[in-house]
Amino acid sequence: MCILATCVLARGLDYRLFQYPVDDAKKSADSAYPTFMAYVVGTNKERRIPGVDPKHMSVIKQKYRIKVMNEYRLYDDSEMDIEEKILLERYCTRYNRQLAISLGL
Repeated sequence: MCILATCVLARGLDYRLFQYPVDDAKKSADSAYPTFMAYVVGTNKERRIPGVDPKHMSVIKQKYRIKVMNEYRLYDDSEMDIEEKILLERYCTRYNRQLAISLGL
């Protein structure tokens, strides 16, 4: 039973990580290595970084880390459901906006 539960959790998103985007961004800004959040969508597996001004994108890619929230999608070819996409878009947008404000971008 425990093995089955572990396999199910490893395959999807951990919804506990998506509860407090503003607080998480403030903690990241205070850390030694601030990290912006992204997610992959579509068949080309390109990272999407919502909530970031396009003029700051080159600085962010050079200077800061970028974490993919749904990195298991890199190895999974199934269709992303709309609830997952909304959750990722909403969390990453709020997180990245707050982080950019905290870093002075």
